[in-house]
Amino acid sequence: MNRIFVLAALLLLTACGGKLSDEQRKRLREGMEDQKIVKLSDSDIVTAALDQGQTVFAALEKIKFNTTKVDSVAGKYEVKIHWTVPGSGNTDQIEQQLIEAYVAGMVTGSLQDNIQKLYTDASQNTYDTLLYSKPIVTRMPNGVDKLDGVWHIYISKKQVVLTASHKK
Repeated sequence: MNRIFVLAALLLLTACGGKLSDEQRKRLREGMEDQKIVKLSDSDIVTAALDQGQTVFAALEKIKFNTTKVDSVAGKYEVKIHWTVPGSGNTDQIEQQLIEAYVAGMVTGSLQDNIQKLYTDASQNTYDTLLYSKPIVTRMPNGVDKLDGVWHIYISKKQVVLTASHKK
């Protein structure tokens, strides 16, 4: 539908004698660029989501994890951000599973950021959201690591594809 609109706009503008201002030409080119079809593999999407998650997390670090500013970061990057603490009741099932995995990973020392596909229909292998998670760990005076909580950043697959396709 959008292609038809862009094509119709292009035909209309050329029919008017081709008298476009530089700004109109620029907007027309940008509209055509937005409609360009780009093929991304599943691994490209996951890699791009991981990069976006790391970018959002860096923005959270920049605001020093100020909870009053988290919504503005989420709005800027068009994501949902959720902070969870081990043992609290404010977690989704997937978030609880990730916390348990991070707690288990503390024994082996393998705590790192993570990206998960959230399947809408596992039988058809379809997903529409990716979940980036990053644990926050504090080293206690006795040398033991303590899991303070986990930042969960929900990124829509559509947003990942749009962002990744503009970089190609």
